[in-house]
Amino acid sequence: MKPALTGAVFALLLALVLTPLVRQWARRFGYVAHPRHDRWHQTPTALFGGIAIYLAFLFPFAALYEHDRSMLFLMAGSTIVFSLGIIDDLYSVQPYTKLLVQIAAAGIATFGAFIPSYNGELLLVPLAIFGLVAITNAVNLLDNMDGLSAGTVCIASFFLFFVSLTMQNMGVALCAAILFGATLGFLFYNFNPATIFMGDSGSMFLGFLLGGLTMKGNWGEATNLLLMILTPLLILAVPLFDTTFVTLVRWINGRAISQGGRDHASHRLVAFGLSERMAVGLFYLLSITCGTIAIFGVLYNALTLSLLGTLVVIIIFYIGMFLGGIVVYGTEHEVTTSSDRGVVLDIFLMHKRRILEILIDMVLVCLAYGLSFVIRFDGYVPQDQFRLLAQSMPLLVPLKLLAFAFFDLYRGVWRYVGMRDLIAIFKAVTLGSILSISVVAVIYRATPPPGSLFAIDWMALLLLVAGVRVLIHVIREYLVSLAEVKGRRVVIVGAGDAGELVFREFKNNARLGCVPIGFFDDDPGKVGRKIHGVPVLGDTEAILETVSRLGVDQIVVAIPSARPESLEGIIRICKSTGLPVSVMPPLAEVFQQSMTWEQSKCDPWVPRVDSHDIGKGRTWN
Repeated sequence: MKPALTGAVFALLLALVLTPLVRQWARRFGYVAHPRHDRWHQTPTALFGGIAIYLAFLFPFAALYEHDRSMLFLMAGSTIVFSLGIIDDLYSVQPYTKLLVQIAAAGIATFGAFIPSYNGELLLVPLAIFGLVAITNAVNLLDNMDGLSAGTVCIASFFLFFVSLTMQNMGVALCAAILFGATLGFLFYNFNPATIFMGDSGSMFLGFLLGGLTMKGNWGEATNLLLMILTPLLILAVPLFDTTFVTLVRWINGRAISQGGRDHASHRLVAFGLSERMAVGLFYLLSITCGTIAIFGVLYNALTLSLLGTLVVIIIFYIGMFLGGIVVYGTEHEVTTSSDRGVVLDIFLMHKRRILEILIDMVLVCLAYGLSFVIRFDGYVPQDQFRLLAQSMPLLVPLKLLAFAFFDLYRGVWRYVGMRDLIAIFKAVTLGSILSISVVAVIYRATPPPGSLFAIDWMALLLLVAGVRVLIHVIREYLVSLAEVKGRRVVIVGAGDAGELVFREFKNNARLGCVPIGFFDDDPGKVGRKIHGVPVLGDTEAILETVSRLGVDQIVVAIPSARPESLEGIIRICKSTGLPVSVMPPLAEVFQQSMTWEQSKCDPWVPRVDSHDIGKGRTWN
């Protein structure tokens, strides 16, 4: 423990001292990254920060490591990819050349670090080489925004230190602590606004070393193969997610995977409206969550880890689906029609979405059932009960899916889930549980499981199925609350259903350029309350004074059910402010206008309710 803490502090101080020296040297000799259309930074920034990271790790490692043959080979492979990164930063190495060198470095590290103890583990040797290369490039691709790659590796190495300490792997714990200190010191200069970039030398070195450390160990001493696989995946979840996401998006849109671009997950968050720091902070939070789950898995058991890991994968999958809908290059039409593969995927998503929903529900059924055993037996499932879990799960999954289909759970649109859908979910989950109890009671009547299992399973499945169906909406609403939306400041007169409808249109349609900041309503019970986080500022008599104080740019009147004389009085008050006033017409008038248009077929323009008109401040009389 003491050597690890010493190494972390030593590396931190070295990084804090070496990074500004490297930055000064890079600027002096012109090693600067200039802004480009396919890169994110907007100002010239010094390169070769990876040199400071490498040296900040190397010196404490050389001074503190105990004789460990595997660590020397891992360090040798890391040095090779670091040197490759230096050459690539200087001369731009071809992608296939980089891949060959990375494979060679991974082979050297695997030769020294991963020694199979029995025949079955021999198959993991090529998997280790592939994993090292994949993680190296994943961290390299993640280096697309100030502080993102360095901060993620810093967090991952922090959790890797605790996982290794728990498993009594002191060599890995020492290196993880040193890596944590080196990246933390560099992050002081690399966080937004960055004054130095690590370059390929730093990102590939960090990716290779971190990947090697997460997989390193004596396989003969490992107690659970599942634990060995899931723990690294969770610790490295953020770079793996970003790489997978970018690879799929570029393949779909016919863009080279190795090509640089501003289409990473972090870029899409900024395009949605978040600040750079906020986008990077969200990825930090995701990395911390996954690292915490990895620690829980090591402290308890592989079953707990697999269940929590599955839940994380589902959440990350939906985050990817949401981010995939944000256009970051070209127009929306260009993105969806730029290649045949994009069209094929679009058709699949549009017409095969039900298949995806069924598969997700199947995973949720298994997750809830397994989770019920873990909760019921306090994390340690007895062998006989684990056998019951494995035998009964294949029987219960189709029964519950049939119950879901019976209540039309696969006919709704998840983005617009409402109370009726939640009631249908409640009925479907309840019916599925009743069927499950009946089947298990008949088949396992000699050794029935505890009845509390099915109560826990019912509750867990209800929460999971309902939660997943509102997940994209929750993600969107949460990111909207964080986004720095710019546009005209708008107040809405009318805090009823129509006002809430106008509010949602403004929030969901950024092209209108309107930011609702408050409501007005004459109902005293609504004054002082909030609708979707936006306050009801007062009654209509307070409009004149309030809009002047808040710097409002536009007023929207959304009281279509008001009597004409009352509406005229409200409009008169709004116009007295001197601001543009838009009035939402009654629904009957909209239908009448639509019928008039269909009947006449001659008037080139008939006023209608149009969100674009609302955004432009058009007034209906």
